[in-house]
Amino acid sequence: MSSLLSSGKDLRFDGQPTPLKTFLFVLICLGWLLPGLTGHTPWKYDEAVSQGIVHGLLHGSSWLAPDLAGIPYLSHPPLFYWVAALLAKSLSSVLPDHDAARLASGLFMLLSFLGLAIGANSLFGARASRATILIFIGSVGLVIRAHEMSAHLAWLAGISWALAAIPWSRTRPTGAGLLGGLGLGMAFLSQGLLALGLVLPLLILTPLLIPSYRPAHPLRYLSLWLMTALPAVAAWPVLLYFQDPHAFARWWPLLAPPLFQPARWIDPEALPAYYLGVITWFAWPATPLALAGLWSNGRRGLATPATRWLLLCLLLWLPVLGYGTTPRESNALPLLLPLSLLAAGGIDQLKRGASAALDWFGTLTFGLLTGILWLGWVAQLAGQPAAVVQWLDRQLPGFQTQFHWTQFTLSLTITVLWLLTILHSRPSPRRAVINWTVGMTVSWILLMTLWLPYVEASRSYAPMMQALQRALPAHFNCIESSGLGEPQRGLLYYYLNLRTQALEREPHARCTLWLVQSRPEDSFVVPAGWNLRWSGARNGDRGERFQLFER
Repeated sequence: MSSLLSSGKDLRFDGQPTPLKTFLFVLICLGWLLPGLTGHTPWKYDEAVSQGIVHGLLHGSSWLAPDLAGIPYLSHPPLFYWVAALLAKSLSSVLPDHDAARLASGLFMLLSFLGLAIGANSLFGARASRATILIFIGSVGLVIRAHEMSAHLAWLAGISWALAAIPWSRTRPTGAGLLGGLGLGMAFLSQGLLALGLVLPLLILTPLLIPSYRPAHPLRYLSLWLMTALPAVAAWPVLLYFQDPHAFARWWPLLAPPLFQPARWIDPEALPAYYLGVITWFAWPATPLALAGLWSNGRRGLATPATRWLLLCLLLWLPVLGYGTTPRESNALPLLLPLSLLAAGGIDQLKRGASAALDWFGTLTFGLLTGILWLGWVAQLAGQPAAVVQWLDRQLPGFQTQFHWTQFTLSLTITVLWLLTILHSRPSPRRAVINWTVGMTVSWILLMTLWLPYVEASRSYAPMMQALQRALPAHFNCIESSGLGEPQRGLLYYYLNLRTQALEREPHARCTLWLVQSRPEDSFVVPAGWNLRWSGARNGDRGERFQLFER
């Protein structure tokens, strides 16, 4: 490939496919997607919770009503955990459970790519599909989320399918109906009623407000939506009701009743303007590219059905998320879909100054970040510059990096290919997007190869869990806990097969051991009769402290 790039022929990123550009596109997507899915232990927050749930499914918990270390887990329906557990079980001979389970994240991201590609092709033609995916994976807020075990990724995939089905229904009502129904079912089994709140208003209002996107055969189209979505939406609650009525009684208040009680549509902790602020950086560069495209096209752009429909998506989804969810970055993931599509639709009309600014900013930003990552890694090996080494030691005392030829060769090759691509491509709006996304991909690869041991040492709970295991007596009846978070509870169950009795739920527990999670600056009264047996924390974590007492 380097010979191709150095042959004197510049790459034209003009939306026309060639074998070399197809190869580059696939390489970028795989380089972005694969690193980080394996090779490290579960990190908090979502990963630790998900792994605790998956471990329960593999060791006797109900598949219809998953729990987290014995406590019912009601935050998400179980689709993502089913897929993760099946992967962990089928790949147990070749991968640790947490690595195999994390592959579910990669699978659902691929499904999101598929939904985006279909949606972009339906809205803007085949030339927009690759640009949409590149803008999507270049989003600053997605890269870490996409490599974590999280039910939000199954929700994102389902929403992408449902979104793509609506414009596709003009030409392929049968395929669109099947795709939309499957997407809605996938989203519901990952996030519950919020999926209906995002999809159903859009499904109803689109043919009324955007006549160009009325389905070719409405009855067939809507029937297929219903036939494919209804089994996924109804089968799980029905099976849960017959298998475990008590678990169903816990889930039922979160399923159907809120749909008919508008007063419950607003989350008590809602901040309506939160997501409007979040997308300014979380969806970068999709948000500024979308705004620049709208500005460049002016009224002519607003007159196109695709632009008006994508703006309708945003106008519907921003208040639904703003009023209906607790403010969290992960809840902003669906907003990346219409923003990426909107940005890709106007990318070819972007003014030269705007595309040059993005090109320059992306090259400078990731060039600087890549240089810092290489400098820091070399400094750890060579012991120089001393200032860099001292700063890294303060963040993670006692860490010693090791040289590995495989990681070094891969990282160096990817860095060189990135530089060659920049030098042998002609300036264009699409090149600006590709340079941004490739720069982010290269930085992510360096982080997940050269820097993975350092990141793992700073975020892994495995050494702490091993120290706690050594401190446990040979015989004890049970462990009480105070202040223990969901991630820590999940990892205790995964690593040590321990289920604690939370004093917040069972104040009258009479165990011989008591595990307390607190902040280092917190103080509390230790009741008479308890003696400190062990104290520890995750390496490099200054916000958590764990103490084990024995009665």
